[in-house]
Amino acid sequence: MYFGGVERVSLYEEANLLYTGELLPMNISCQWIFEQSNYYKELYIETIRELEKEYQLRNDYMKQLGLYARAAAIYPYENWQVQQIRCYLEMYRYEEALDIYNRTMEMYARDMGNPPVEEMQRCFEELDLKDIHHRKELRSLSSWKTMDKIFMGREGNIIKSIFEKDEADGAYYCTYPSFVDYCRVLVRNRTRHDPRAMLLFLTLTKYGKKGIQEQMDILKDAIGHSLRKGDTYTRYGNRHFILLLTDIEKESCGIVFERIEARYKKMSSGGGELWYHAAMTQELETAINGVPET
Repeated sequence: MYFGGVERVSLYEEANLLYTGELLPMNISCQWIFEQSNYYKELYIETIRELEKEYQLRNDYMKQLGLYARAAAIYPYENWQVQQIRCYLEMYRYEEALDIYNRTMEMYARDMGNPPVEEMQRCFEELDLKDIHHRKELRSLSSWKTMDKIFMGREGNIIKSIFEKDEADGAYYCTYPSFVDYCRVLVRNRTRHDPRAMLLFLTLTKYGKKGIQEQMDILKDAIGHSLRKGDTYTRYGNRHFILLLTDIEKESCGIVFERIEARYKKMSSGGGELWYHAAMTQELETAINGVPET
């Protein structure tokens, strides 16, 4: 039987859609089920690798996106989002790529507390264009002019995505990698002026009957509406938030905490219990640059 070309791709596509996840995950401790589950997973990964080679030859980014989106839904912690981001970047769709990046960082920070920052960041910094037309004419002036025209044509979209559309209300929430970058810029600016910034570490110690995820969502909202527009905060792990408060003294952090706690208690109808610790930006600088040897 002929097995190549369109028919071959079609069979791989059908096989890919047949896979829905681990085999009997509730019984994965059984050795036979574990081995069979791994076997089917390997076959599934093989369909992805074969199909992505075919789609790349066709420059079919939309089918690649569908392939990786399905894999990311089945295995959200195996970095399939990296491939989604690369596809969007190849299409000059930075807004969608950034959305995938932010949502993935938030998921890792929420569930694991340790997002794969470097690998995902490299998508934006070291994009290797796989499009055969880009590769073929990589050194030609006309190719660069074409890509520059595409870039300049998106200038308006870039500006819109950078600046907020609506009037800012409350503190600015961002993913942990963005929060780290902002803190580092703040520390560097201390050479010109003292921003009098404080880091406030907030922990949900008990979360009551509603469950930790619901309580953390409530706490996130309470923080956002209790701080000023110039303040920034992020989630770190399952039970923690980190707040960066500007133009404030350490003595005032207790007042800020009480304001957050009162709003949180009101919104959660009792809810859990909160704990906080405040640190000065000098401590932030030490954390970034490391403790000098003595």
